[in-house]
Amino acid sequence: MTEPTAGSLLRPIDHPDPDISVVIPTVPANSHDAVVESLREQTADAYEVLVVDDATLDICEARNDGIRAARGELVALTDDDCLAPRDWLSKILAAFDCDPELVCLEGAVSGGRTYDGERRYVGCNLAFDRDTALAVSGFRSTFAGWRDDTEFGWRMERDADGHCAYHDEVRMHHPDPPRATLDETLEARLRREYPDRYEAVLVPDTLTGRVNDWLWRKGVWNLVDTVRYDLPNAIRSNR
Repeated sequence: MTEPTAGSLLRPIDHPDPDISVVIPTVPANSHDAVVESLREQTADAYEVLVVDDATLDICEARNDGIRAARGELVALTDDDCLAPRDWLSKILAAFDCDPELVCLEGAVSGGRTYDGERRYVGCNLAFDRDTALAVSGFRSTFAGWRDDTEFGWRMERDADGHCAYHDEVRMHHPDPPRATLDETLEARLRREYPDRYEAVLVPDTLTGRVNDWLWRKGVWNLVDTVRYDLPNAIRSNR
């Protein structure tokens, strides 16, 4: 792992001794202003925000740069197109304070993307012990762009000295649909590397679940999201 390149790592919210560090990976073409402004309103006291803004890095490299540069014992991840509720960091800190063995925490997501805790470890609302994440080698660029957050969570489950959990009260708002699209090669690799977790988490043991999973892997739900979100926006913009 290399050190962050000069100018690519920003600290829009700084603190000399933070309890928790927020890492936001982005690229210059994307704005991160809205998510940073939502983080300025947090009810937590001691926290910092690090934005890794570098188009030469994949998302895993950017996250790893932020994790290494973080000063807090805990790291929380979110995306540049999210909006954090005011109590987001307070809820994360409370969860770790109440559970000394907790090393990785996932929370709920609402908006253009929804999530309610199926061990998929969605990267826009994920928190973990910094040293533990570094001990398992952080995020793997092999999976950059598809399932990199899920793979990280499953590796934390398997290799970390502690346990992972989902807390519904730790919530994040993701206004727009996610940018990621299905990568069948990476999906197949994840299944090969984690066959038991894949079957338990991503292929539910019900007919309805299997049909939905098949439709999702074939891109049907991506098409539905396009019709649901992009078409109305295009119509409004042309009025």
